[in-house]
Amino acid sequence: MGKGKDLFGKYNDIGKEKGPGSEEYEYSCILFQALLMVGERKVFEMLEEADETGKKLQLEYADHHKEANASPNVVVLV
Repeated sequence: MGKGKDLFGKYNDIGKEKGPGSEEYEYSCILFQALLMVGERKVFEMLEEADETGKKLQLEYADHHKEANASPNVVVLV
């Protein structure tokens, strides 16, 4: 799980460096939201898998909740 934690920190640092509006910043926000949704262990495991497979984490929303203030309901690898 150490590698996942390191990846989380790396993406967070890059997001802060690039700043709001950048793709890197948006991804760091996705990772933080995922952390709140499913917890550290799951996010770190998913980040390790994403790193090994060339994928990224993404938040998904229920079809009927695509309103402006909707909350995501699942974290997936894409």
